[in-house]
Amino acid sequence: MNKLRQSFRRKKDVYVPEASRPHQWQTDEEGVRTGKCSFPVKYLGHVEVDESRGMHICEDAVKRLKATGTLIEPFLTYAV
Repeated sequence: MNKLRQSFRRKKDVYVPEASRPHQWQTDEEGVRTGKCSFPVKYLGHVEVDESRGMHICEDAVKRLKATGTLIEPFLTYAV
């Protein structure tokens, strides 16, 4: 019975100290913190979602955009 009760308890988040994080991420983290990184993206359009985060939410939103055919074509404007 004790095992069952423990399974319902909320588990504590495990803190990972910075020294034990993978070294391959350190340069990425520094770039993000100093503002020296870029993320090329493609604007597909907009759709209203029920929740604010989660990979499945994003996947469903992209599926809905593709299904309705309301994808925005990229365009460039030149200022002279």
